Amino acid sequence: MADEAVALWPVLSQLQERARRLEQEMAALRADLDQVADMLSRPVATYVVDGEEFIITEADVAAVRARLVRPCSDEAAQELALADKLAEQDKNLPEAEIRRLLGEEIEAIRAEAIAKGVAIDDPIEAVIDD
Repeated sequence: MADEAVALWPVLSQLQERARRLEQEMAALRADLDQVADMLSRPVATYVVDGEEFIITEADVAAVRARLVRPCSDEAAQELALADKLAEQDKNLPEAEIRRLLGEEIEAIRAEAIAKGVAIDDPIEAVIDD
């Protein structure tokens, strides 16, 4: 029995050394993971939409880029990330409210186009030549 114990000491020492190396590697991996997490949570753009502030992070942009088939500019990726956040915000609205908001947006766009003279206010204007 004593001979078996003596024979196991080198094995035990090797296992302890291996455990120490694995702990060091795990600590290094945790540090790398924390660094990447910090980078991904870093804000890259801030938008104000209807008085509400939306912060776009590196992670938001990375999620957009992962879905894209072709590369795009940073600005485009940030705006797509904003669109994702806006869509997520409206996801819980009832359908009737979404339709009402869409109607308001369309009317606002139409009114702006009429004011700029790039749209007609009355369909009869399309057939009457001034």
